[in-house]
Amino acid sequence: MTTSAPTYYDILGVGPVADSETIRRAYRRLAQKHHPDVSDSPDAHENMARINEAFETLTDKNRREEYDALLAGGSQAPEHATPQTPVMVRLIKRLHGHKTPVYALAFAPDSGQLMSVGFDNELIWWAEEGETTRQTKLESGAVSTLRAFSGGRVMAAGSTESHVNVWRLDGEEVKNWKGVQEEWVSCVAISGDGSSIAAGSVHAQLRVCDSATGAAMYTLRSADASVTAVAFSADGRLLAGGTADARVTIREAKTGRWVRTIERLRSMVTAIAFSADSEYLAVAGVDLSIRVFELSTGNLLKMVYGHSKPIEALAFHPNGWLFASGSRDGTIGLWNAAKGIGSVRIEASSRPISCVAFNSDGSRLAASGQDKLVRLFEITAKS
Repeated sequence: MTTSAPTYYDILGVGPVADSETIRRAYRRLAQKHHPDVSDSPDAHENMARINEAFETLTDKNRREEYDALLAGGSQAPEHATPQTPVMVRLIKRLHGHKTPVYALAFAPDSGQLMSVGFDNELIWWAEEGETTRQTKLESGAVSTLRAFSGGRVMAAGSTESHVNVWRLDGEEVKNWKGVQEEWVSCVAISGDGSSIAAGSVHAQLRVCDSATGAAMYTLRSADASVTAVAFSADGRLLAGGTADARVTIREAKTGRWVRTIERLRSMVTAIAFSADSEYLAVAGVDLSIRVFELSTGNLLKMVYGHSKPIEALAFHPNGWLFASGSRDGTIGLWNAAKGIGSVRIEASSRPISCVAFNSDGSRLAASGQDKLVRLFEITAKS
């Protein structure tokens, strides 16, 4: 039987909720026994170094919070942790039809039909059997995000340099508008109800527009850092903007009013996702981490690693605790935002995965990217 390495709490002989004074007393007791000046053990220097590292981490509030989040993420689980398998995944189909890399996916909330769009702006509707039922070429611009609505309505959005492009599809009718940002646009998001478009720029600007007219609702500056990721909450109430200076700012989506800034990040933000119930916020960074925050407080709950290259996409399952990640290393990650359960890593492709999406009942996961294939998985997840 293999066991995991001792945690810093194990090294100091204290519990995970020990206060600073308890940790200091434990450290003094261990130092009196293991310090090289008093111990004859040949491992005295190594033992004391481990004790010092544990003490320095657990007495620093920020470092301890990150360490606890890392433990919760399962990267260094306690010996008594019991492996659990709350998620089962099965590849159903590989869908062939795109001629260029796929950048966005969406499921219709009522019919469950899957849609995908490629770099050439070819939008494809897929049947359950894996055949294409419809294809539409979206003229002008480049698509980077897609959202489907009940009744066959679809919205797509993207950017080309300083322009934001939006397409609204209702049946066979396609309406398109192009807005000038006067900034180099780096990321775009569509609100859950389709009423708003958010666009971030490399020049630290965040602009939210009316999706029907393109009229600006408000424009904000995010200090001096590029806006690198944007996302709306499922209910459309909140908007999160991630920046190159390792921050995420939460705002009221309709007004832009500041709600909270999350600064406990180590690197530029690459992707953001809200859980369906707005309990969790998942944030991916260039340091290859995914941090999970409690949205109501901004507290860091969990930190996980598992990808070897930057994460390009995040999406939450409807159950609220499961989320998926897509990475440039060609893998798909399935993670639990709550504490105590491990993760699933799927070797999907030799090329980057650019987008992931769950259907409305959570039974299907779609993923695609640079290899032009859309992969459809069956997901069985505990409630």
